[in-house]
Amino acid sequence: MDGKQIRLSHLFNPRSGRSVTVPLDHGIALGSIAGLTHPMAVMKRLIGLSPEAILIGPGLAKLSIDMFATRDAPARILTADQCLFSSVPGEIATPSETGLLSSVDFALRYDVDCIKVVLVWGLERKKQLRNLTLVGHLAEECDRVGIPLMVEPVLWGDLIPKEDKNNPELIEHAARVALEVGADVLKIPYAGSKESFASLVERLSVPVLVLGGAKMQTTEEVLQVASDSVQAGARGIVFGRNVWQHSSMESMVKALQAVVHEDADVETAIRTQQLQAEQ
Repeated sequence: MDGKQIRLSHLFNPRSGRSVTVPLDHGIALGSIAGLTHPMAVMKRLIGLSPEAILIGPGLAKLSIDMFATRDAPARILTADQCLFSSVPGEIATPSETGLLSSVDFALRYDVDCIKVVLVWGLERKKQLRNLTLVGHLAEECDRVGIPLMVEPVLWGDLIPKEDKNNPELIEHAARVALEVGADVLKIPYAGSKESFASLVERLSVPVLVLGGAKMQTTEEVLQVASDSVQAGARGIVFGRNVWQHSSMESMVKALQAVVHEDADVETAIRTQQLQAEQ
């Protein structure tokens, strides 16, 4: 087992082989977002709930280093890039460009377990090629030093119609390109039927984690997506807003852990969540 495999193993529970990962990197693109206005306080609470990994930007990686100086601390995934949604801070528009904010040297210096970047589709062609080139070069550099690269292919660009933003066929093509460019882990949306998604996961041949995306309407919906994802072969979930914007982050994490690690059905997980919330 080489260094990359060892670091990659840190992202997954040794018993279930799956991961409950919580991203706290939203401030890079969105600024001060509801539920994450005090990111260090949220991170401290989250570490106490023992997710397998936490996704953070370079600033939080530096500020929180002491929080992870224990044997049982979660793994850290570094968001190394920025997808520019607007030139006005806190404003959300159509993404126009991507670029690196950090480096492999930074990841080594702060001993993170994985680097994550987005691969945005639907951009103007020159920008699209720049994003592809960025991911490809980073994959090569990560491979050289033994750090896994997580790639998140997304259909955010203007050139993809709104009705196709969750098109399973486009998601499959985007995930396949990310694999070819050098992803060691893929972070993709759950789309299509359980059978078609299971087939995609099998064919991708690297660990697949399912992203949470926008805030869902109900707890049941969040848990159902998590359940369907792992039952279809995904190695876990990466849920942010649906965790720290929930009225009880602690109970939501416990319910997700029951679904992901114990194959609990949604009804059982809801009971876990309700009991945790009452304590």
